[in-house]
Amino acid sequence: MTINFKLNHPAARLALLLLALAASALLASVVFSRFVIGTLADDRFLLNREWLIAGTAYLPNSPRLQARLAEVELFDADPDLARADGAAARAVQLSPDDFRWRLILASVKEAEGDRAAAEVALRDALRLAPNDRDVHYRLANVLLRQGRLAPAIDEFRIAVDKNPLMLPVTLDLIWQVSRGNVEAVETVAGSDPKRRLQLAQFLVRQSRPVEAATIFRSIDRTLRLASMESAQLLNALIGANQMAIAHDLWLSMMSEPSAPNSAIYNGSFESDILKNFSQFDWTFGRNEAVRLSIDRAAAHSGNRSLKIEFLGRDTTTLGDEIRQLVVVRPGAHYRIECYIKSDGLVTPEGPRVVVTDRAGAWIAASDAVAAGTSDWKLVSFTFAAPTVGDAASAVYVSIKRKPKYAYDDPTKGFIWLDDFLMREE
Repeated sequence: MTINFKLNHPAARLALLLLALAASALLASVVFSRFVIGTLADDRFLLNREWLIAGTAYLPNSPRLQARLAEVELFDADPDLARADGAAARAVQLSPDDFRWRLILASVKEAEGDRAAAEVALRDALRLAPNDRDVHYRLANVLLRQGRLAPAIDEFRIAVDKNPLMLPVTLDLIWQVSRGNVEAVETVAGSDPKRRLQLAQFLVRQSRPVEAATIFRSIDRTLRLASMESAQLLNALIGANQMAIAHDLWLSMMSEPSAPNSAIYNGSFESDILKNFSQFDWTFGRNEAVRLSIDRAAAHSGNRSLKIEFLGRDTTTLGDEIRQLVVVRPGAHYRIECYIKSDGLVTPEGPRVVVTDRAGAWIAASDAVAAGTSDWKLVSFTFAAPTVGDAASAVYVSIKRKPKYAYDDPTKGFIWLDDFLMREE
């Protein structure tokens, strides 16, 4: 259906023309106003505050322009805080349900030194946006600057719950303000296992290993084993020379107990070595001159042993490729025993079981394994643990082969090792 209007009368034509002009003017005004607001309120642009003052004078009822003026004024080199306060308050008045303007008002109030008013503005913002992590974090900081630690911690904890990436900087802040209060930082970390592991690492860095260990033990073993933070914590403790604590925590995660009265773990190689958790178990590195494996067909006792195949390379060297970090009592005397067998071993100087300090210096060693073929034989030797230095609380037990000369003939053949024991005498 088509509706036709006949405007034969000149007055009707004039009225329609005026109406069209008015509509066009209104549309142009709206478009221009939106352009002005969009341009001046865009925080991607660095604007002269005089432009914003002119903009708010032209469009005094735009909350976005008022808020932008407040921000620019606040961070100007020579701020007019009264103007910033008025603009922020006007933005809140014009758009009372937008929490963002209350955050700006809170910043202005803090700049003016009125933290109580800043807290009021932030609590109003929180009422409008109860799940916004930044509002909680801003409120927590204001409360902290007022000296109200307990309510600040509550707000920090909520903010960290919503954004765990905030935890490290928050722990540092609370630790400084609370003067090293472990309970305070523990409250901030909350009950999440991953964050508690981060807290434990933080406490190690603050030289509080005992408290770190307590928190670590409170976390379910399965969760600890599944988290890289656990390995990082153990490595941090070892790096801080907290050997006894690190070893105790490591043992608490192992499913297989160590041999009775033996300082060496997994001496019979019956347990699989857990990825990322070999701190006090055997570690195996690469060496082109040997092939290392766990042999399930040969054992002195149990079902497995360590097999080393020498591949016949000239001047075979075996260094730190097979070793275990063992906690010792400084100055104490220890005896190491193990069983070794060989098959077709051809060598000018056989491999040895060696004890070194953590810097790699030899402390003691067994006799060299003789060339040829032999069944399982008991190997035994004693040593005294170091008494000085940061590394005195741990040693390495390893299998080494040092060339007799700068060049010696190739070493080839096989040896097996099993049933390591290390006892204090």
